[in-house]
Amino acid sequence: MKQLLLFIFLLISSLSFAQYPFLRSYTVDNGLPSSNVYRAYQDSKGFLWFCTDKGLARFDGYHFESFTTKNGLPNNDVWQCAEDNQKRIWFLTYSSVFFYFDTNDNKFYTIPNPYPDLQDSHIWCYVQTAPNTIQVILSKGLEVLEIDVKKKVVKRFMPRKIGNQSYPFINNKTHLSVIMSVGSPFTLRAYSEGLTHNLKNIPHVLPRFDKGNFPTEIFDKLITILFEDDKTIYATADKLVVYSKEGLKQIHISNLSPLKNNPITLLLSTGSLKYKLCVTEKESFLLDENFNRLRQFDFLNKYVLNTIYVDSEENFWFCTKDKGLLFLSKQAMYSATYNFQGGNSVVAMQQFENKIIFGTGKGDLYRINQDESITRFLIKDPIHLPVRDIAITKEKAMIAYFGMDYTMYSTKALMTKTRLSINKIIKKNGQSDLHEPINRKYDGESVHWIDFKTIDTLDAKTIIGYNALMMVKLFESKKHYQARKMFTKVNIPKIVAMHVGSNHKIWVGNSKGIYQLSMIDSTAELFDKQKIQYPILSRAVKCLVSDKNGRAWVGTNGFGLYAFDGGSPFVVSELAYENINAIFLDNKTQTVWVGTNKGVFVLSNIDFKTKQYQLKKLSVIQGLPTHEVYCLTVQNDIVWIGTANGLFKLGVKYVLNMPVPKAQVPLVIRRVKVNNQDTLVTTHYELEHTQNNLTIEFVALSYMSNKNIRYQYRLLGSNQSDTHWREVEELQLSFPFLPPGTYIFDLRAYDVTGKITQKINPIRFHIKAPFWQETWFWIVVATLIVIIILYSVYARIQFIQRVEGERTEANKKFAQLELQALQAQMNPHFVFNALSSIQYYILNNDIEAANDYLSRFSRLMRLFLESSRNKYISVHEESELLDYYITLEQLRFKNRFTFQISIEDDVPHELEIPAMLIQPFVENAINHGLVYSKNNEGYLRIHFCLKDDYVLCTIEDNGIGRAKAAELKQKSLKSYQSQATQITAERIQSLKYIEETKVEVNIIDKFNEIGESQGTKVEILIYL
Repeated sequence: MKQLLLFIFLLISSLSFAQYPFLRSYTVDNGLPSSNVYRAYQDSKGFLWFCTDKGLARFDGYHFESFTTKNGLPNNDVWQCAEDNQKRIWFLTYSSVFFYFDTNDNKFYTIPNPYPDLQDSHIWCYVQTAPNTIQVILSKGLEVLEIDVKKKVVKRFMPRKIGNQSYPFINNKTHLSVIMSVGSPFTLRAYSEGLTHNLKNIPHVLPRFDKGNFPTEIFDKLITILFEDDKTIYATADKLVVYSKEGLKQIHISNLSPLKNNPITLLLSTGSLKYKLCVTEKESFLLDENFNRLRQFDFLNKYVLNTIYVDSEENFWFCTKDKGLLFLSKQAMYSATYNFQGGNSVVAMQQFENKIIFGTGKGDLYRINQDESITRFLIKDPIHLPVRDIAITKEKAMIAYFGMDYTMYSTKALMTKTRLSINKIIKKNGQSDLHEPINRKYDGESVHWIDFKTIDTLDAKTIIGYNALMMVKLFESKKHYQARKMFTKVNIPKIVAMHVGSNHKIWVGNSKGIYQLSMIDSTAELFDKQKIQYPILSRAVKCLVSDKNGRAWVGTNGFGLYAFDGGSPFVVSELAYENINAIFLDNKTQTVWVGTNKGVFVLSNIDFKTKQYQLKKLSVIQGLPTHEVYCLTVQNDIVWIGTANGLFKLGVKYVLNMPVPKAQVPLVIRRVKVNNQDTLVTTHYELEHTQNNLTIEFVALSYMSNKNIRYQYRLLGSNQSDTHWREVEELQLSFPFLPPGTYIFDLRAYDVTGKITQKINPIRFHIKAPFWQETWFWIVVATLIVIIILYSVYARIQFIQRVEGERTEANKKFAQLELQALQAQMNPHFVFNALSSIQYYILNNDIEAANDYLSRFSRLMRLFLESSRNKYISVHEESELLDYYITLEQLRFKNRFTFQISIEDDVPHELEIPAMLIQPFVENAINHGLVYSKNNEGYLRIHFCLKDDYVLCTIEDNGIGRAKAAELKQKSLKSYQSQATQITAERIQSLKYIEETKVEVNIIDKFNEIGESQGTKVEILIYL
């Protein structure tokens, strides 16, 4: 039973790896509206459209843009589309509403069907008969309507009939079967199949049935009818009938397929005259334009196919019923990809004789046999770690895994069997003992088996390995495995790559560069001098091999590829800064195969003297499932490549003679946004200065590149000083807050092959300057400035003259005010009362008092006169004047009040204030307040202090207050009215105007808690 199960497993292991080209798959997860895709179509700009049962999708190679009824479609079930000569795309749906997409302005337009009796019909075909005239065939009664696209008007149209042949339109535009017994389904299918020709106004090549040279019986068995520019093809189960201007040609199925009982089930047009897909009951294959069989597509047997389409790059798009879209590059048709259970990555590979052993990222091992079949090994207790390296001698093979596990196998078993017996390296106490299932001995030398980084074959029986500490060689002697240290005196740590070369030399590499070991004298060449001269020699090594001339080919970790023989390195400049994962030298074709993270590069025609070579690249175009390549080898003219997504193979001759794609990739400006608002894409924009935020969206429509496209742009300013091209990663560019000026935006792109795309017309943006930056504005401004300056000079002269005149008048008035102030201070009542007091003292023989009073009075008069001659006096002089004046007033009013004058210490003696400024306020306090004091309880306080930028003089009394004084004044019969206060106010204004001395006066009425007047407080602020 176990043998039966083993046989079944081995049978499955050998037969389950089908050879299919790599197919890129797109489903609803990628943005398709539905997995049931009817058809594909490429418009004149290069975008691909996909019709599904749940809406439309437009594809740019990066993203699907879906359109459904939510976006204005009349019906989501869209089953075909084609473009007319005015670049409008018309769609066939199960609806009677006509709609199209205008590629000129990127908008959908709908035209309602105005006829109620045709509302339950749907569209079978469009025919363009004039630039803005489209005729429509409806399913109901083959009704024909005519649309005026410009006016959006629909009317009925009656087609003409010619004899017994029924054509909906004259000039042979659309085909209709003469065999009416077939019925409308065939007729309607003929209409829809001819949609592209009808919209492009291309006549169909139709036979003349009335001459009897056409086998009309095929209509009874007709499967498909295809319209092409120069022929019409009819398909039945057993043959193809081709009618062209050259005549009639019939091709039997036996000429297309070697299989018996294999009737044709479907013949599909691809949208290209070069290819047609023929589907039979047993196989699917591609035909060229002459109906020669090109390639068998067995993988299509797994899918229910609706249609196939070939785009401008000759990529194949397979539209399936339930699996979405399948993509196949033309250059990938001849390749094959293998996927494996438990993980697809193929990480290590080694050939021996005519077979190849490779390992996966899950630790599985496989063998590629000479007939290219693949065998999976059955291993008891397998190691589930990624395979790091493989080395094979005639006797034994060693598999190194990531981590610390290694296995040894019999080479004979590895080459012929499917079940393997493992010889493990068992670790004991930090050391390792190499043995088979029965115990063996080794030479007793202490060898630390810690994570081999690289292994290689030294000779027919010996394997060498390098870990972080040392190099050891493993060999079998008298059926005993032995491990022995090598190069014990050489200290080159952490070797990651190694290859045994010629002349007993071993090339090794680590993170510090490349070295060479000699097995003759166990020495090492460090190449220190060369590393100083050529820095690439000291770059971190990732992999290396050596050729028959002893030259090392070195792949670095991020610094590209070079060849080195001890002299100057041979550098492959195109691969600078690439990560090199694997190198293989094919001696038969004299080529170097290089695996990188960006695909496979092939060097051929290498001339080391001139340092010339040819470089080709294998990428997703040729069917690589991914650009991440881990290992590769060439055997029997087949290159086998291990990738992160499976195993890939392709013929070496095909690679070396790969055709260069002829068609240039379209480069399209998708949108131009100004201030985040969409605009109609054009080549010239006139913008206001506020419209200076630009966003430009673009795409190169290369579907084979699979997003591997390089974009470069430049924005030339008015001076065009910066003409450098800049790389851009995203599919849009933003230019915010551009200053006024003229800008030229230019864009270019390179597809995955490095070929430049179609050029775009540079876009010119002219951002107008604001009016205040225009020349005319500055001329006006300059003129106004000149006028303003002239007027200002004139006005200044007038102002100076007027000020001088006013100043003269003010000085005169100020002098008058000073005189008036003097007169006010020396008012008649004061003089009379003072003289009466002196007389009183004389009459009473109080000579001493009379003399004192007279002395004070004379002193006061002298001070009045002196202060009238000076505009400013010191605070202390003012205090002295006030003291004499108040003392005389105190005597005159018989001591009804007391007074106090105080000056704070911080007031400098030399600090001056305007003369005759304080006395009028003191006079008012005495004559209108304190004179009415009872019981001699009146008081007057005068205080001088210095603030930040002014002198504060406070005059405070406890008189009757201003309100009571005004009341008594009205009742008074006195004819004399003091003008001292008014004169003082005028003097304050004159000081401000003439001397620029600011004086503020604040008068504060004092009240007690019950509202009775408590006197008056005057604050005089004299600013310094």
